[in-house]
Amino acid sequence: MDWITLTILVLFGAAYGRLLKTTVNWLNIDGYQIPNDIWLLEIISAWLWLWAFLEMPSNEATIFSLLASILIAVSWVDLKTFQIPLIFMIAGFVISAAGILFKLTTMTDAFWGIIVGAFVPTVLMGMTYLFTKRQGMGFGDIQLGFVLGAWLGPVRMALTLFGASFLSLIIWTIISFNKGFNKDRAMPFAPYLAIAGIGTFVGSVYFPSFFYHLIFY
Repeated sequence: MDWITLTILVLFGAAYGRLLKTTVNWLNIDGYQIPNDIWLLEIISAWLWLWAFLEMPSNEATIFSLLASILIAVSWVDLKTFQIPLIFMIAGFVISAAGILFKLTTMTDAFWGIIVGAFVPTVLMGMTYLFTKRQGMGFGDIQLGFVLGAWLGPVRMALTLFGASFLSLIIWTIISFNKGFNKDRAMPFAPYLAIAGIGTFVGSVYFPSFFYHLIFY
Protein backbone atom coordinates (compact mmCIF):
# COMPACT_ATOMS: atom_id res chain seq x y z
CA MET A 1 0.00 0.00 0.00
CA ASP A 2 1.60 3.29 -1.09
CA TRP A 3 1.95 6.38 1.06
CA ILE A 4 -0.77 8.27 -0.83
CA THR A 5 -3.32 5.58 0.00
CA LEU A 6 -2.15 5.49 3.61
CA THR A 7 -2.51 9.26 3.87
CA ILE A 8 -6.02 9.12 2.41
CA LEU A 9 -6.98 6.43 4.94
CA VAL A 10 -5.66 8.50 7.85
CA LEU A 11 -7.47 11.61 6.65
CA PHE A 12 -10.69 9.69 6.04
CA GLY A 13 -10.50 8.10 9.48
CA ALA A 14 -9.88 11.47 11.11
CA ALA A 15 -12.81 12.99 9.20
CA TYR A 16 -15.05 10.15 10.36
CA GLY A 17 -13.93 10.75 13.93
CA ARG A 18 -14.77 14.42 13.53
CA LEU A 19 -18.21 13.48 12.20
CA LEU A 20 -18.83 11.34 15.28
CA LYS A 21 -17.68 14.17 17.54
CA THR A 22 -19.99 16.60 15.74
CA THR A 23 -22.86 14.16 16.21
CA VAL A 24 -22.13 13.85 19.93
CA ASN A 25 -22.09 17.63 20.31
CA TRP A 26 -25.29 17.95 18.25
CA LEU A 27 -27.03 15.46 20.54
CA ASN A 28 -25.89 17.54 23.54
CA ILE A 29 -26.72 14.76 26.02
CA ASP A 30 -27.12 16.32 29.46
CA GLY A 31 -25.36 19.36 28.03
CA TYR A 32 -22.15 17.41 27.40
CA GLN A 33 -19.92 18.61 24.57
CA ILE A 34 -16.56 17.26 23.39
CA PRO A 35 -14.25 20.29 23.09
CA ASN A 36 -13.21 20.92 19.48
CA ASP A 37 -9.57 21.34 20.49
CA ILE A 38 -9.44 17.77 21.83
CA TRP A 39 -8.53 15.57 18.86
CA LEU A 40 -8.40 12.22 20.62
CA LEU A 41 -11.49 10.80 18.89
CA GLU A 42 -10.15 11.80 15.47
CA ILE A 43 -6.72 10.29 16.23
CA ILE A 44 -8.16 6.99 17.48
CA SER A 45 -10.51 6.76 14.51
CA ALA A 46 -7.67 7.44 12.06
CA TRP A 47 -5.54 4.76 13.71
CA LEU A 48 -8.39 2.23 13.57
CA TRP A 49 -8.96 2.89 9.86
CA LEU A 50 -5.25 2.62 9.08
CA TRP A 51 -4.79 -0.62 11.02
CA ALA A 52 -7.91 -2.22 9.55
CA PHE A 53 -7.00 -1.60 5.91
CA LEU A 54 -3.43 -2.75 6.50
CA GLU A 55 -4.50 -6.03 8.11
CA MET A 56 -7.78 -7.03 6.44
CA PRO A 57 -9.57 -7.17 3.09
CA SER A 58 -11.31 -3.91 2.21
CA ASN A 59 -14.89 -5.06 2.89
CA GLU A 60 -14.06 -6.42 6.35
CA ALA A 61 -11.84 -3.41 7.10
CA THR A 62 -14.67 -1.04 6.21
CA ILE A 63 -17.12 -2.74 8.57
CA PHE A 64 -14.55 -2.79 11.38
CA SER A 65 -13.50 0.84 10.89
CA LEU A 66 -17.04 2.21 10.82
CA LEU A 67 -18.18 0.20 13.82
CA ALA A 68 -15.07 0.39 16.02
CA SER A 69 -15.00 4.20 15.74
CA ILE A 70 -18.66 4.33 16.78
CA LEU A 71 -17.84 2.13 19.77
CA ILE A 72 -15.17 4.60 20.87
CA ALA A 73 -17.61 7.51 20.57
CA VAL A 74 -20.28 5.60 22.51
CA SER A 75 -17.75 4.78 25.23
CA TRP A 76 -16.77 8.42 25.50
CA VAL A 77 -20.38 9.58 25.89
CA ASP A 78 -21.27 6.82 28.37
CA LEU A 79 -18.19 7.61 30.45
CA LYS A 80 -19.26 11.24 30.76
CA THR A 81 -23.06 10.95 30.90
CA PHE A 82 -23.96 7.32 31.73
CA GLN A 83 -26.06 7.32 28.55
CA ILE A 84 -25.70 5.58 25.20
CA PRO A 85 -27.06 7.51 22.19
CA LEU A 86 -29.73 5.51 20.38
CA ILE A 87 -28.69 6.96 17.01
CA PHE A 88 -25.28 5.30 17.39
CA MET A 89 -26.90 1.99 18.25
CA ILE A 90 -29.10 2.14 15.14
CA ALA A 91 -26.09 3.00 12.99
CA GLY A 92 -24.06 0.25 14.64
CA PHE A 93 -26.70 -2.38 13.96
CA VAL A 94 -27.00 -1.32 10.31
CA ILE A 95 -23.23 -1.64 9.94
CA SER A 96 -23.24 -5.04 11.68
CA ALA A 97 -26.05 -6.21 9.40
CA ALA A 98 -24.00 -5.12 6.39
CA GLY A 99 -21.47 -7.75 7.44
CA ILE A 100 -24.10 -10.39 6.63
CA LEU A 101 -24.67 -8.88 3.18
CA PHE A 102 -20.91 -8.92 2.54
CA LYS A 103 -20.84 -12.55 3.75
CA LEU A 104 -18.38 -11.72 6.52
CA THR A 105 -20.67 -13.53 8.93
CA THR A 106 -23.77 -15.69 8.66
CA MET A 107 -27.31 -14.99 9.77
CA THR A 108 -27.00 -17.90 12.21
CA ASP A 109 -23.85 -16.53 13.82
CA ALA A 110 -25.40 -13.07 14.07
CA PHE A 111 -28.54 -14.51 15.67
CA TRP A 112 -26.65 -16.50 18.30
CA GLY A 113 -24.34 -13.57 18.86
CA ILE A 114 -27.36 -11.42 19.68
CA ILE A 115 -28.63 -14.12 22.06
CA VAL A 116 -25.31 -14.11 23.91
CA GLY A 117 -24.79 -10.36 23.74
CA ALA A 118 -28.27 -9.07 24.51
CA PHE A 119 -30.80 -11.66 25.65
CA VAL A 120 -28.59 -13.52 28.13
CA PRO A 121 -27.51 -10.26 29.86
CA THR A 122 -31.17 -9.15 29.91
CA VAL A 123 -32.17 -12.33 31.76
CA LEU A 124 -29.27 -11.93 34.17
CA MET A 125 -30.16 -8.27 34.73
CA GLY A 126 -33.74 -9.26 35.51
CA MET A 127 -32.65 -11.94 37.96
CA THR A 128 -30.21 -9.54 39.63
CA TYR A 129 -32.91 -6.93 40.06
CA LEU A 130 -35.34 -9.53 41.38
CA PHE A 131 -33.03 -10.53 44.21
CA THR A 132 -31.09 -7.33 44.91
CA LYS A 133 -33.46 -4.58 43.65
CA ARG A 134 -30.47 -3.13 41.80
CA GLN A 135 -30.03 -2.79 38.05
CA GLY A 136 -26.58 -4.12 37.22
CA MET A 137 -26.69 -3.05 33.57
CA GLY A 138 -28.56 -0.35 31.72
CA PHE A 139 -30.77 -0.83 28.69
CA GLY A 140 -28.19 1.04 26.63
CA ASP A 141 -25.68 -1.68 27.53
CA ILE A 142 -28.16 -4.30 26.31
CA GLN A 143 -28.53 -2.42 23.03
CA LEU A 144 -24.76 -2.30 22.71
CA GLY A 145 -24.61 -6.05 23.37
CA PHE A 146 -27.17 -6.49 20.58
CA VAL A 147 -24.93 -4.62 18.13
CA LEU A 148 -21.73 -6.35 19.25
CA GLY A 149 -23.37 -9.77 19.16
CA ALA A 150 -24.53 -9.30 15.57
CA TRP A 151 -21.01 -8.26 14.61
CA LEU A 152 -18.88 -10.70 16.60
CA GLY A 153 -20.99 -13.85 16.69
CA PRO A 154 -21.54 -16.05 19.77
CA VAL A 155 -17.98 -17.14 20.64
CA ARG A 156 -16.31 -13.76 20.35
CA MET A 157 -19.30 -12.13 22.06
CA ALA A 158 -18.99 -14.51 25.01
CA LEU A 159 -15.29 -13.65 25.30
CA THR A 160 -16.21 -9.96 25.05
CA LEU A 161 -18.65 -10.21 27.96
CA PHE A 162 -16.07 -12.02 30.05
CA GLY A 163 -13.36 -9.52 29.16
CA ALA A 164 -15.62 -6.53 29.84
CA SER A 165 -16.67 -7.93 33.22
CA PHE A 166 -13.07 -8.65 34.15
CA LEU A 167 -11.90 -5.17 33.14
CA SER A 168 -14.72 -3.49 35.03
CA LEU A 169 -13.89 -5.54 38.13
CA ILE A 170 -10.25 -4.47 37.96
CA ILE A 171 -11.16 -0.79 37.58
CA TRP A 172 -13.78 -1.02 40.32
CA THR A 173 -11.20 -2.56 42.66
CA ILE A 174 -8.65 0.15 41.89
CA ILE A 175 -11.22 2.91 42.45
CA SER A 176 -12.35 1.27 45.69
CA PHE A 177 -8.79 1.21 47.00
CA ASN A 178 -8.33 4.88 46.14
CA LYS A 179 -11.73 6.29 47.08
CA GLY A 180 -13.08 3.75 49.54
CA PHE A 181 -15.43 0.83 49.16
CA ASN A 182 -18.95 1.68 48.02
CA LYS A 183 -21.18 -1.13 46.80
CA ASP A 184 -23.58 1.42 45.27
CA ARG A 185 -20.92 3.15 43.15
CA ALA A 186 -22.18 3.39 39.56
CA MET A 187 -19.81 2.68 36.70
CA PRO A 188 -20.43 2.92 32.95
CA PHE A 189 -20.17 -0.47 31.27
CA ALA A 190 -20.04 0.56 27.60
CA PRO A 191 -16.31 1.45 27.64
CA TYR A 192 -15.44 -2.05 28.86
CA LEU A 193 -17.72 -3.68 26.29
CA ALA A 194 -16.17 -1.58 23.53
CA ILE A 195 -12.57 -2.25 24.58
CA ALA A 196 -13.22 -5.95 25.04
CA GLY A 197 -15.15 -6.21 21.77
CA ILE A 198 -12.47 -4.46 19.71
CA GLY A 199 -9.74 -6.39 21.50
CA THR A 200 -11.46 -9.71 20.87
CA PHE A 201 -11.91 -8.91 17.20
CA VAL A 202 -8.27 -7.88 16.83
CA GLY A 203 -7.25 -11.09 18.59
CA SER A 204 -9.29 -13.12 16.10
CA VAL A 205 -7.39 -11.44 13.26
CA TYR A 206 -3.96 -12.30 14.66
CA PHE A 207 -4.84 -15.69 16.18
CA PRO A 208 -7.55 -17.15 13.93
CA SER A 209 -6.68 -20.77 14.75
CA PHE A 210 -7.41 -20.18 18.45
CA PHE A 211 -10.91 -18.90 17.69
CA TYR A 212 -11.44 -21.68 15.13
CA HIS A 213 -10.83 -24.30 17.84
CA LEU A 214 -13.16 -22.47 20.24
CA ILE A 215 -15.94 -22.61 17.65
CA PHE A 216 -15.53 -26.25 16.69
CA TYR A 217 -14.65 -27.80 20.03
